[in-house]
Amino acid sequence: MAKQPTEAELKAQIVALRQRVAQLEKAASGGTQSELELALRERVKELDCLYTIATLRETHLYSADQFLHGVTECLPRSWQFPEHACARIIHDGKHYVTQKFEQTKWRMASDVFVDGRVAGVVEVFYREVVPTGADGPFLKEEYALIGAVAERVGSMLTHMKTQADLRAAHRAIQTEHQALQEANIALRAVLSRLEEDKREIRASILGNIQKIIMPIVFELELEVTGRQRSYVTLLRQNLHEIASPFLTQICRSHMQLTPVEIAISTMVRNGLSTKEIAHLRCISPATVRRHRENIRRKLNLKNHKINLATYLQASFADDTVGEPVVGSHPSPPGL
Repeated sequence: MAKQPTEAELKAQIVALRQRVAQLEKAASGGTQSELELALRERVKELDCLYTIATLRETHLYSADQFLHGVTECLPRSWQFPEHACARIIHDGKHYVTQKFEQTKWRMASDVFVDGRVAGVVEVFYREVVPTGADGPFLKEEYALIGAVAERVGSMLTHMKTQADLRAAHRAIQTEHQALQEANIALRAVLSRLEEDKREIRASILGNIQKIIMPIVFELELEVTGRQRSYVTLLRQNLHEIASPFLTQICRSHMQLTPVEIAISTMVRNGLSTKEIAHLRCISPATVRRHRENIRRKLNLKNHKINLATYLQASFADDTVGEPVVGSHPSPPGL
């Protein structure tokens, strides 16, 4: 497809042709106009029409109605007999017509294509009989002109449609983005609440095991013997695994504790005495007291009037909110 001239090129051609017409008029000195002069005049009107359409493209970039109305108004003056001409553009069910429009049998038209399909038509009529040539009342150049006009109108409407589709898509994307943001906020709130519920359930289960069940199991283990004690020991070990998050917290907060000291810490926080711990672990009470002293030193409790069992219980209670701070939980003095 041939490259369409730019607005500046059309304007330059119009100026040049007008100058040529003026020269011919001066040379004719009032005589009869030659065919060349008439042809130049028609050519000037055609270029002026295309230039006007190019200007309308820039001034009415976002209004199809104003653009089509402007094109319709400029068409009659571009034909050979403008005083008898009228024009109409049909697009999307709308009619854009000039003043004193009249639909007659003297008609020329060209289809407007948008996205490869016929979306309208550009029409020019003569309201009454005009001098005709071999090809009828219209010049062959006028057939070429109306085709060029229809092509430019179709190109502009296609551009407008594309821009409108892009704006609609952008609005849809913004709406979806906003909806996703709101959904994400709601989802984060739900997940946060679920995580909080999990922590509460976990803390409740561990608390019940450590504060209610484990002391009973330790007492039971001290009382029974033989095969029954083996079952109780197995039960204590299983409960110990269930309550292992407490041990994990102890290890994370005080990594300097040995495995034996961690095990003794668990027994201490469950209320077992030094004698009971020694009996369960088959060691002497003096060894248990030494372990307790080492635990207090490593937990920075030495020379502080803080009960070790109370401190460890407070550490478990604060498992979900942070590490315990020495001295933050007053308790009776002594071991």
